[in-house]
Amino acid sequence: MMSKSAWGIGIIGVLIFVSDLIIQSRISRTMIPGQSIPVVSPLLSLTYVLNNGAAFSLLRGGTPLFILVALALLIGIAIYTVRHPHMPRVMVVALGLLAGGSAGNLWDRIIWGRVVDYIHIIDWPVFNLADSAIVVGMTLLVYHYWRQEKNGQFSS
Repeated sequence: MMSKSAWGIGIIGVLIFVSDLIIQSRISRTMIPGQSIPVVSPLLSLTYVLNNGAAFSLLRGGTPLFILVALALLIGIAIYTVRHPHMPRVMVVALGLLAGGSAGNLWDRIIWGRVVDYIHIIDWPVFNLADSAIVVGMTLLVYHYWRQEKNGQFSS
């Protein structure tokens, strides 16, 4: 039987994964690569970019490496979840965001060989919901462990 933590991670992960796929599908059907539509001009635009690099278009052409890293991360999350069935809520959210974002970008890389990026904040590279979920998930993990260490409660 799955723990509450595992269910939470799964639900958050699936929500991120499906939401990113729906948005990418809509962007791909209604826009052409390079097209940009202002949402909150000039700060935020929907910009259709095909990206075979990492987050923010870094390390272009590294698809095999990114696939391996995403698989390793997802396996690591699964193992951690089995070994730690009762996690604080912040860990559940962080791991759910990491799993959903990693799965979304992994799916795109395996199926298409690249990801669709579409969120463009002025003076920042174009990214997608999966990238955002990964960054927020990692930030929450760092914050959680930093807080534990600061309070003398560090444990894995």
